[in-house]
Amino acid sequence: MIEYMHVYCKVECPYCKDAISLLEEEKKDFVVTVIDHCKAFEDGIKKELNFKTVPIILRCLSSGNVEMIGGYTELRSFIQKEKEEK
Repeated sequence: MIEYMHVYCKVECPYCKDAISLLEEEKKDFVVTVIDHCKAFEDGIKKELNFKTVPIILRCLSSGNVEMIGGYTELRSFIQKEKEEK
């Protein structure tokens, strides 16, 4: 199954930078959407996903399903759990 992470982030956010670094270290496929320049989009995505901070990380599957991971802390936990299950 093909999967990738979609990271909504802000350029100067340290947790966003940490999330991207972790995904690179773990050799995960990911895309980044920088939301610094569109407050309406930022407010909309936060409301839609019921998440108040960035980064906002989603797991996207080839089936079209999307799973909310959360922020950086939740991403670390998700990756750790994946490792334990292997």
